[in-house]
Amino acid sequence: MSGFVARPNLSKSSLALLSLLLLTLVTPKLSSPSITLAQDILTTPISGLPQCGAGESGTTYFTLAAVGDLLLHYNIQTTANSLGYDYLFDKVRPYLQAADLTYANFEGVIAPGQESGEFPTFAYNPHFATAVKNSGIDVVSTANNHAIDRGPASVDSTINFLDEAGLLHHGTTARDQTPIPYLPLEFTAKNGNKLKAAFLSFTFSTNGIPDPYNQVNMLWDGNGRIRQSVKEAVAQAHRETDLVIAAIHWGDEYQFYPNAAQRQGARDLAEAGVDILLGDHPHTIEPTEILDTAGRKTLVIYSLGNFIAAQEAFQSQNYTQTALIYYVGIVKSPNSHATVTGYQYLPVYIENDTRPTPILPGQYSAARSHVLEQMRDPTGYFALDPNAKLKELCPFYNFKEAPEIELAGDFALYFQTLGQGYISHPLPESVALIGFPTSPVREELAGDCSHKVKVIYTERQRLEWQPEANWPYRVVGTQLGAEVYFRKYDLPLPNSEAIPRRTDLSGDAIVDPRFKEFFNAYGGLSVFGYPLSSDLYEVDPVTRKSKLVQYFERARFELVQDAPEDPNPLYRVQLGLLSEEYPGVEAVCEARQKSTKEAGRKEQGARKKKF
Repeated sequence: MSGFVARPNLSKSSLALLSLLLLTLVTPKLSSPSITLAQDILTTPISGLPQCGAGESGTTYFTLAAVGDLLLHYNIQTTANSLGYDYLFDKVRPYLQAADLTYANFEGVIAPGQESGEFPTFAYNPHFATAVKNSGIDVVSTANNHAIDRGPASVDSTINFLDEAGLLHHGTTARDQTPIPYLPLEFTAKNGNKLKAAFLSFTFSTNGIPDPYNQVNMLWDGNGRIRQSVKEAVAQAHRETDLVIAAIHWGDEYQFYPNAAQRQGARDLAEAGVDILLGDHPHTIEPTEILDTAGRKTLVIYSLGNFIAAQEAFQSQNYTQTALIYYVGIVKSPNSHATVTGYQYLPVYIENDTRPTPILPGQYSAARSHVLEQMRDPTGYFALDPNAKLKELCPFYNFKEAPEIELAGDFALYFQTLGQGYISHPLPESVALIGFPTSPVREELAGDCSHKVKVIYTERQRLEWQPEANWPYRVVGTQLGAEVYFRKYDLPLPNSEAIPRRTDLSGDAIVDPRFKEFFNAYGGLSVFGYPLSSDLYEVDPVTRKSKLVQYFERARFELVQDAPEDPNPLYRVQLGLLSEEYPGVEAVCEARQKSTKEAGRKEQGARKKKF
């Protein structure tokens, strides 16, 4: 990256030369670019996330945090030399340390005695590397357009000081070392489980500075496409590890959207095997996107923007001081490649042209809105509260009422949101509507008897996982209400298309106003389905008293006897424990098959009789 701040004691001749350089080399485009048709998709809310998996036993969730450029302009180095380099990270340290692994782009070289914070050369004090490690950052990319700013020796010294600080890195190679295709990484989750990953770093340019020993990992070939050697390194990493992370230095400075080369390059890297692509260089945040390669998902953020830099002069039009911490969720199930579950982010602002700080409520509102826009999250659902603990993108539950069963993955997300989107509900509501889990995740026939799916049973529902569907339609309830109703009242078993539903909900289809209030409050048709029965009375197995009930496709509403006067419908209506009465999907499918055969024989007999 380039970028500059004026050094206070420059001579007039130096200023003139610097101005000429800026005009010819790095004059930013100070207006937001028009959005082309190719970019339209990057302006719409992202869909389908999170993708938490089925949550089988042995599944582990990990979090990667990523931030953009660490670009120490002159005033930042002056401040750090006075107050200490740890000062630069004091306001964001807890957020960087919250992840299982944290990444940043190390923009520049470490060259003691040759420090510089002016374009075109960025060279730092070795203490900076120690401060980066102390902040919670674990791994950095060194392939960028400032990777060789002080020549080949500065590449060697940078690697030496990064190693001394304990920072992992990829992107450049010392002259006395052999290049490696990728850097092996290991995530360690809070439960101690580990994930084997790979990290790779490449850049589009070295700003024209010669690289006589080929120390810097280059991205493009002579035709402006991803080099074959890059794709081969990614493919090797994909074969040998469970997750591939690539840090790519590319794009046009000060632009809010990726160019055509970035879009094509992202697709090529995804096809080669990249799972997470972290872009840098434009000095401003560019959007995130999910790419699909034959069903395998790649999460891309085209530019993470700046994280430490002094470019306040461009903030009003190019949001160069607007930053974020980008959290990526990762899931690893037994005997499978790891996959990305989605992303969250913490909006950040680089205050006083010096150091990053979380954007608190009421602060930097335009900057925060810009982050939400670039993250394709207009409601801010995936934006994190800086005053709260980092929330899990994919929740999990352990209940003392069912200690042997862990509820995780999309099933846990359904439990948390009642299958209605993204709003979390209080635990008592989830228990009342879904119930505690009664079985671990297992595979059995779907409710339509056509194929096998992963399911979990709770006290009140049988939930099926549909991996190809977008959230919140990925978990669906079986028609337990229908199956129990037709068997309990000895009614003919219709197929699912022929179930006699009471579809006029504006009338008396729902037989009691308290049932209707409950129905409307907790999900309606998407959760309960249509009502099937009229008003019925059944004996409560505990009180032995008669109670009003009504069957719906996926539930049985029961009026709570002697309920206290309370405006909350949750205390006046309860759902039946239908899982206890459900005969099992094998029995259901067998009966359905038998019923279909009998209907076919009757139809065939009627035709013979007719002719």
